[in-house]
Amino acid sequence: MGTIHRFVGSKSTFDWESVPEKMVDAPDTVGVTGKVLVGAKDGALDFRIRYFQIEPGGHSSLEQHPHDHGVFILHGRARVRLGPEEMEMEPRDVVYIPGNELHQFQAIGDEPLGFLCVIPAV
Repeated sequence: MGTIHRFVGSKSTFDWESVPEKMVDAPDTVGVTGKVLVGAKDGALDFRIRYFQIEPGGHSSLEQHPHDHGVFILHGRARVRLGPEEMEMEPRDVVYIPGNELHQFQAIGDEPLGFLCVIPAV
């Protein structure tokens, strides 16, 4: 049977029932929290949907992994590094990150950056 996590947040606070938040403490990460919206606890065997929020001025680690990502920007503005290039993204923009590509997300502007990230179950 499937699982539903109802949105219980507001226009400025993104939160879902029964979904705990945790600080992302990866090396060189600043101001990042994350939530697994759909994952192993829900019975999803093949993929994960995660929500990340990065505080203004914060950033994710500069990293690469063998799995690919699909990212949908929900709110805020981002500077995204893909390989040697950087570009800006806004709400409703989507980016595909192939496996092993160096990447990083940085919140720019005065509000937090929030995005959905879909990855294979790894």
